[in-house]
Amino acid sequence: MTSPAPRPRTAAASARLAPLRRGGPGLDGTALADHAAVLSAAVQARARGLVPLVGDDRWSARLWEAQTAHAAAALDALAARHPDLAEQAAWAAFTSGSTGSPRVVLRTDASWEAGHRQVARWLGLDRHEALLLAAHPVSSMAVNVASFCAFAGVPLRVPGRARLRARDLLPDDGSGTSACALAGTPSHLVDALDLLEELPDRSAATVRVAAVGGDRLPAGLCERAVDLGVRVVHYYGSAETSYVAVDMDGTGLRPLPGVEVRVVDGMLHVRSDQLALPDDSVLADGSPRFTAEGWLRTGDRARLDCGGVLHLGGRLDDAIQTGGATVVPSEVEQILTGARDETGRPWCTAALVLGEPAPRLGQRVVAWVETVPGTDPDAAVAALRRAAAEHLPAASRPRAWHAVDRLERTGTGKVRRLRPPAPEVPA
Repeated sequence: MTSPAPRPRTAAASARLAPLRRGGPGLDGTALADHAAVLSAAVQARARGLVPLVGDDRWSARLWEAQTAHAAAALDALAARHPDLAEQAAWAAFTSGSTGSPRVVLRTDASWEAGHRQVARWLGLDRHEALLLAAHPVSSMAVNVASFCAFAGVPLRVPGRARLRARDLLPDDGSGTSACALAGTPSHLVDALDLLEELPDRSAATVRVAAVGGDRLPAGLCERAVDLGVRVVHYYGSAETSYVAVDMDGTGLRPLPGVEVRVVDGMLHVRSDQLALPDDSVLADGSPRFTAEGWLRTGDRARLDCGGVLHLGGRLDDAIQTGGATVVPSEVEQILTGARDETGRPWCTAALVLGEPAPRLGQRVVAWVETVPGTDPDAAVAALRRAAAEHLPAASRPRAWHAVDRLERTGTGKVRRLRPPAPEVPA
């Protein structure tokens, strides 16, 4: 993929931002009909020297406007601090696209291409073999995969629906390409394997390798994939780090060549040429993500054993991992406690959001709301559901709700983050 020529610095850095999502306008003003069109437009935008930003078509117009403004502010802030780095900004991606205010990270072409070279070796695709993307385009994984396909010159196949179908695993009669590789999360791989098992003729399917991102895989998943003829490349990474470690043979995640890792107070730190451009964001405890020495403090719990295998243990904070997305409870709680009725009265005085174990998703988001005295609990929950639908991405919306008279507090008056007993209102 040829890097676009640098643009003059006369205009604001944010003028290069190209917001794109399904149903919205493409570069020529025509509405983007599907996810494939969105990712194609993103690659075209980058070739023109723009900075693509892919949004979620499930977001409300208000939320999309806010996220676009957030990305524009990030570009302009970088230009104010480091004009030369701002010139290198090539892609804008959301850390998860699954919280009330997803954080934007800025990537250079070079930082992603360093990872692309690794992925090309993992997958071993030729120019007639397509890569099937199972993740939603708003994810940094999806935009990275689209960039990889342009870089490597391999076709990208994007499913027509949110979940994979059997037809996605079969040769495309229209294009003449076959999806020989899959990119996604563990839940996407489970979906693909379920479909493979249901095919009348499994030999018709062409997927032979799956690149699966995540800190761990469910027990037995790799063995099941191998039994169905699919080699699994398990890797760990993030929007900020790209690819950190890989497990090619089932013996554990090992840091990639050129990637430095260290564990400080149980937290994984990463330094490599794949990192996002540094910003002034902080972790849940208020400490900076990026250090002056070039390390990224991931916020992930980790351990590096004597054999060089990296073991991940989830977030050090209380983030909820659901279906490959990360949900920050405090951001969901802020939306719920900020919801008002037509008179400006809050629907709840406090909210508690926790993750509960759930099949396939790993965890589901559950909310307990302390309703205002005198308010009908059913009406309050209905109003809060509407607020969640308007202001939160789908992954962050609670799947189950509990209306309670009072949430337990700590001695300092904070809501105690323990699961309180309450009758559940089905989602």
